[in-house]
Amino acid sequence: MKYVPKAIVEEVNVTPTNHLVELGRLLGMVVGISIVIYIALGFTADWLVTRLSPELEQQIGQALIPTTALTSVNSDPRLAYVEDLLNQLKAQDPSLVDYPSLPTQLFETPIPNAGIVPGGTVLVSQGLLNTVATENELAFVLAHELGHFQARDALKRLGRSLVFVTLASVLGLGNSGGPELVGLAGNLTELRYSRGQERDADIYAINLMVERYGHGGYSLDFFRNIQELEADLPLGQGPEVFSTHPLTPKRIADLEAYSQAQGWSLEGPSTPLPETFTGDLSGVDLEMQQAIAGHEGYQMISTSCHCANTLRGGMS
Repeated sequence: MKYVPKAIVEEVNVTPTNHLVELGRLLGMVVGISIVIYIALGFTADWLVTRLSPELEQQIGQALIPTTALTSVNSDPRLAYVEDLLNQLKAQDPSLVDYPSLPTQLFETPIPNAGIVPGGTVLVSQGLLNTVATENELAFVLAHELGHFQARDALKRLGRSLVFVTLASVLGLGNSGGPELVGLAGNLTELRYSRGQERDADIYAINLMVERYGHGGYSLDFFRNIQELEADLPLGQGPEVFSTHPLTPKRIADLEAYSQAQGWSLEGPSTPLPETFTGDLSGVDLEMQQAIAGHEGYQMISTSCHCANTLRGGMS
């Protein structure tokens, strides 16, 4: 039999699948697996850090406070009032009755803000005390931070930051290509987790407000004041997906909807502050507005891993 070779067609060595499609599929798998690993390690870190003793947690918090690079103010007569109000709110939560009184520290910065570090030390800015107009408004801010403490959010964020740093070093994040996408996906996942913590702290705070005052009146004034400042910015607050916190209008709307669902009124008499509180927003200039709106990173002091940043932006 005579051998007759077959004609060679041009497509003989060409894969039926596009190489770019294969690369995209492989990259997607790497990103997806990395996110799953990160989430799993994050929940593991949450579980581990909440098993730390209160004494060790306080030591961690005290070690983080000096990294804020802020000037502490100990002579302000309003500090004792703030600390007393904070611990009155703490006494309303049965899960916190076994904890000792929580300390407060006042810092010299005009930006209205507050935060909390592991162990329960609440950091308050002079700017906050200069702008709040009622005890209700101040109490909501403190109760929000108390919500973070009750959930041990600051400690969880610190643990998750360590997880991300470890995962980043293993994957070589910072190089070109896939690792950058993994890092971006991890950051967006962590931001979403942080926004969830903020929503939970808001809900915790409004519950304490209604329990203390019988209504939620004036509780949202801090957010409303921040919203007015943000309205003067040409670029607004930016997309929520890139923020550690929900957008201010959404925070207000969510709390209004939650209160309505609970049958609570957001109107009622205000409780006045001592005369040493001025309740004046006139000193908030454009630079402060930008920080409040998040154009300088929107980093919060209660995010433990970000304690090296100054107090910035709205309540954390």
